[in-house]
Amino acid sequence: MDTGKINTVLIIIIFGIIFFVEAGVQQLPLDPLMKTGTARCLEIVLILMVFRWLDNGLAAIGLSSDRIMPGFKKGLIWSAGFGLLAAMLGALLFFSGINPFALLHLKLPDSKLDMVLFYIIGGLIAPVAEEIFFRGVIYGYVKRVLKKNINQWSIPAALIISTCLFVFAHQGSSGIPLPQLVGGIVFCLSYEVEKSLLTPIMIHSLGNLALFTVSQF
Repeated sequence: MDTGKINTVLIIIIFGIIFFVEAGVQQLPLDPLMKTGTARCLEIVLILMVFRWLDNGLAAIGLSSDRIMPGFKKGLIWSAGFGLLAAMLGALLFFSGINPFALLHLKLPDSKLDMVLFYIIGGLIAPVAEEIFFRGVIYGYVKRVLKKNINQWSIPAALIISTCLFVFAHQGSSGIPLPQLVGGIVFCLSYEVEKSLLTPIMIHSLGNLALFTVSQF
């Protein structure tokens, strides 16, 4: 990824987009789930438009055309490996007398229509928006800034900072959300290794869909 294009002015513009979109969508006569979906769709479109205005700007967030298919394929491989590790850990917890499903349980909608929307928004739309912002923009910007001062530590420092922000954005009343903590680290590592934002998007999306499905048990 060409993070050199992600400067402070661009960060301010993107934060402004998110602020006004979130504030504007809250005024719409929609239920919370549809508000979330509408906001994420608008944020995806507007942020990508901002980067499209730059010269080869999508490369700054790992979405250049030559990184799309490789990132997609690598995302499937990373997802399979991550899923295998999660299954092994779940089995270890189960045989230790701990119910792994209880640790990952999410509150799901009651109606079938809301469930379908929940899968679409939470499993497909939200991961794209969150990866563009937290990995493409935040991780890329922090890494670029820190590279000037602490070059050899810029990657781990950017990983920690962007993951902390990602966890904070998902934190509820029950404390630190473990799936987001682990996921944030994996998403950053996969993005850094593969240089394509499609890789963490795939892991994030497939992981969310799996988490939603497991929560039904």
